[in-house]
Amino acid sequence: MGEEIQNSEGSFAGEAPKKRPMTFVHWKRPKSQLYEYNYDYGSNYYRPMIDYLNERASGGRPEAPKPMLWEERALKSYMDRNHKASATKISRDAMLLQSLRSSTNRYLAHTKSFVTRHASGF
Repeated sequence: MGEEIQNSEGSFAGEAPKKRPMTFVHWKRPKSQLYEYNYDYGSNYYRPMIDYLNERASGGRPEAPKPMLWEERALKSYMDRNHKASATKISRDAMLLQSLRSSTNRYLAHTKSFVTRHASGF
């Protein structure tokens, strides 16, 4: 008879539901991978003209750049990204090998100290 029944919102039957305090959560936007591609493509689009203007400003008489086709710009962008990735891949491989060597050395040192500690008890 004297039982109080809670509804799904956490308030008792017959009471108004409790209002939750308003909180603001800032959403951290993830870095877009497409943006980097667009940046590379755009820089390859303007790079010949920038180089031309820089050389002309330094007193040279360069030949005006010719417009590149979409395929040429896309291929140049791909080649530049592939070159950057291959340069970083070598260093990543070297870092991986170094970490494997150091972890193996730590494992061997730990095993040796473990065996010497427990072998002295026999």
